[in-house]
Amino acid sequence: MDVVRELRRKQDDLRADRQALADQMAEIDDQIAAFDTVIQTYEPDHLPAKKKPRQNGKRGNFLDGLFVGDNLNARILNTLRLAQTPISSHECATRVALQKGVAEDDPRISDISGRVSIQLSNLARNNRVEQIKGDGRASLWRIAA
Repeated sequence: MDVVRELRRKQDDLRADRQALADQMAEIDDQIAAFDTVIQTYEPDHLPAKKKPRQNGKRGNFLDGLFVGDNLNARILNTLRLAQTPISSHECATRVALQKGVAEDDPRISDISGRVSIQLSNLARNNRVEQIKGDGRASLWRIAA
């Protein structure tokens, strides 16, 4: 089963990378739109290029709005602070889901786990959390020192 666990971890890493690229593309689109606004100030006849609507993937409407109005990063950071020891992304996701009233055996846990994994990778890039390699287990996460 260690092979499956490692494959799932790698899959979560790839999802995190994909989400980071999608976020970067959205940021670039916003910058292009800002340039169009400035250009229109100087050239009123300038027509900005039509912005393609952002295509939402599987998680486009993240769990039918379960986390709307929530700061998921704050929830994750709080969960890691309350944990006595480093925890896996799945364990973190399960604890976050329980805070929202989602049962541990709910099928949405895998989607929540995928999103939490993406957020943990982003938080790690910003030096907010640290990833610790487990001994034959999935990577563990803790608040950055």
